[in-house]
Amino acid sequence: MPYKRLIPHCRDTQLLLSQAQDSNLSPLTRARVRVHLWTCTACTRFSQQLAFMRQAMRQLGKD
Repeated sequence: MPYKRLIPHCRDTQLLLSQAQDSNLSPLTRARVRVHLWTCTACTRFSQQLAFMRQAMRQLGKD
């Protein structure tokens, strides 16, 4: 398997990050996403934004 196929593209990573909000990713998929996040600031920001929105929604639910 070529090296590039081990690390997902941004579009795939963002989709996986969104899916991870609702269900658990497999250990291999989580590792692939983590490696991508180490190298991509845009997807890291996207991940942080998802976490922020999730926390905000939790807080809204408490009010």
